[in-house]
Amino acid sequence: MDWQERGTVLDSNFPAANQPSYVMCLWQPKLAEYLLSRARVHFILFDVEHVPPDPALLARAASFRVVSNFNALEELAVIAADLRLVDPAIEKVLSFAELSQLGAATVSAMLGLSVDPVGQVAARDKRLMKQLVREADVRTADFWSIRDPADAAAVRLVARRVAFPAVVKPAAGSGTEYTARVADAAELSAFTERFASVPGLESRQLIVEEFVQGTEMHIDAFWDGDQPTFFLVSEYLTPILDTVSGDVIRGSRVLVRDEHVALYDGLLAMNRAVNDALGISAERSVTHMEAFRTPSGEVVFSEIATRIGGAWIPALLSQALGGQDIWAAMADALMDGKAPEISPTAPCLAGLNIRAREAGVITSLPSDEQLLGTPGILDYEVRCEVGDELMMDNASEMCVFVVIGADSPEQLDAYIKTATQRIRVETRPFAESD
Repeated sequence: MDWQERGTVLDSNFPAANQPSYVMCLWQPKLAEYLLSRARVHFILFDVEHVPPDPALLARAASFRVVSNFNALEELAVIAADLRLVDPAIEKVLSFAELSQLGAATVSAMLGLSVDPVGQVAARDKRLMKQLVREADVRTADFWSIRDPADAAAVRLVARRVAFPAVVKPAAGSGTEYTARVADAAELSAFTERFASVPGLESRQLIVEEFVQGTEMHIDAFWDGDQPTFFLVSEYLTPILDTVSGDVIRGSRVLVRDEHVALYDGLLAMNRAVNDALGISAERSVTHMEAFRTPSGEVVFSEIATRIGGAWIPALLSQALGGQDIWAAMADALMDGKAPEISPTAPCLAGLNIRAREAGVITSLPSDEQLLGTPGILDYEVRCEVGDELMMDNASEMCVFVVIGADSPEQLDAYIKTATQRIRVETRPFAESD
C-alpha cells in the first residue's frame, strides 16, 4: 500500500449507523480487530513504514490518516476538523501508546469530547502531573525542573537544591529512555551535557526527581467513572533503573489481593485521587500507574498513563484474566462498562523480559521448543530478530517476553530462576561495520 497516496484519503466504509464511533491513534492489531467488529473506527497512524497496519483490517475502517508525528498540531487540527464534519457521532479517542498520548488528547479536545487542556499536558509532562497530584494531597517525590540542559549555570543552581541521589529524565519522556540515577552534582552535570547534544528530540526540558528507596510497583486498572472494574497490583522483581544493563531479572509479579489487603486499599485510594486530580475519572478509562513502597511502608506516587502498560504487562494481565485477551477485555470495558473478571490461570503469576547479558548484535534467540519446554511458561513472545542491535542503554529494549505461572511463591521463584538460566539471547560485540 502506498501510504503517501492513501494516507489522507477518506474511505466511505461506514458500518451500520447505530454502531458507536471511535478514533484510534497508532496501531494495535488486536484492539483494532475487536473494535472493528463492533464499531466504526477512524485511525490516525504514524510511522507506518516501520509498523505497517494490516491492510485487511484497515480496509474495514471508516477512515484512516497518516501524520508525521503526534506532536504536529496543525496536522492534528486539520484531521480533527475533518472528522467533526464527516462523523459528528464520534464518542471517544483511544490511545494506548506513550508517544500518541498528548496528540490523542489534543484531538479529543478538538472534537469537543474533553475540555481540560491542563489535564492533557499533564498526561505527558511529569512535572505538571506531579504538581497536580501533590495538590490533591498525594505523596510524590520532590522534583526540580531544568529548562535548558545546555545552561550550565542553571544546572548548577538546581544541583544546589537537589538532595542526591536523584533521578533525571526528560519531562515528557517515554519509558526509561534518557533516564539515569545521578549520585551528585558532577554526575548531573555530565548527564545534562550529554543530553543537550542528543539528536532528534523535540523537547529538551528535564525533570530531576528525589530518588525513592524501596520496591517499585505497577497498578493496572479499568475504570467506569470512579469505580474500578478491574484493579491489579504487581511488583517489579528489580527496580526499573537497575535493569538497564547487566545480568539481572527484568519483570514483575502479581501481588494477590487477599495477601495484601491494606496495600490494595491504599493504592486504590491513591489511584482514585490521582484520577480526580488529572481529570481521568470523568469517563470510562484505562490507567497504568506506578508507585514506590518505601522500607517503612509509605507509598509514593511516581506517574500514571491512560493506557495499558507496555512490554510484558499485556500478556501478564491476560493471564490474570484467565487467559482472556487483555485487548478484548479492554474493548468490552470501554464500550459496555463490562467488568473483566480477575481469574488467574495460576495462583502465582510473573512476567519477564529476557535480554542478552551484553550489548551487541543478536546472534541467536530461543526456539519455540525451548520456550514451551521451560517449566511454568504460560505464554511467550519473541520481540526481536537475529541481526538486531541491542544497545543495553535503557530498560525499554524488548527481547523475549514470557509469562510464568506457579502454585506457590516458592515455586514461582524457582521457575523464574530456571527461565532466566535456560532462555538465552546471545549477542556478539559490535564491529566497526555495524
